[in-house]
Amino acid sequence: MTTPQQVEPAIVARAVSSRLRVGRLTRAGQAVTLTQADGTTCGATCLLAARLLLAPGERRALTDELSWEEAVSSEPGREGRRLARLLSRHQLRIQRAMNRSGLGPVPWPKALGSTPWSVARQITEIVSTCVPGRERRVYAVRWVSDHGPAWGSEVASIRKVLAGGLPVILVTGGPLVLDNDTVAEPGAGSVGSAGSRLRSALARTPAVPRHYVLALPWQVIEQDDPGERSVHIYEPSSGSVRALDLTAPRDPHRPGPRELGGWPRILAVIAPEN
Repeated sequence: MTTPQQVEPAIVARAVSSRLRVGRLTRAGQAVTLTQADGTTCGATCLLAARLLLAPGERRALTDELSWEEAVSSEPGREGRRLARLLSRHQLRIQRAMNRSGLGPVPWPKALGSTPWSVARQITEIVSTCVPGRERRVYAVRWVSDHGPAWGSEVASIRKVLAGGLPVILVTGGPLVLDNDTVAEPGAGSVGSAGSRLRSALARTPAVPRHYVLALPWQVIEQDDPGERSVHIYEPSSGSVRALDLTAPRDPHRPGPRELGGWPRILAVIAPEN
């Protein structure tokens, strides 16, 4: 009598201990924290996170791909390393696909990450594919002022989308240099003083986009509603999932909260326009 072959469970994506963990979650060393492959793939990693959280089919395909690489029969630690490499390759594929037409007919350079409009097109396709049975939601880029009188209404709109089970991507950034109140060392003289003044001046330059983070529907990650001004945010450089009050005061010239990747400003919201 033939003994049935044991079937390994499928890969899952889940918020565990304030991290977005991807893997089987059955033995130590099988799961990894989803983090960006390099300094340019924050947008692609947010998109990959959305796909893994929203689409069971995406997780099954990843399971099959991992099995194809013969990781199922290897020791658990090695499976986790294989999975980390596989997730990095997926990020780079997503980024290449976006950047081929990042400026319409002109490709966008990898060194500059990905444009918000490319990210908006990709998240539109992900939601259309992964959340069937509802009206097609087209994501658009909205440039916002996160310290103006309309910001409270914008936060309410973001939370309404999340309450409906759909993700929102936030574009964060800041000035060319963040002011850390660096004091010139004793003996630095006029050179140190001039450097400090230059840094302070650069910290007052207009904010520029630097990073993407993913605001997550709390039902999807099996968490409670974080509160009327707050959202759960996946930050791809660390893989963290934490709640953040979007209306809390932030100095636009100094380092921001870790949930925004250390940047003080939210410059744009990528959310459904309909």
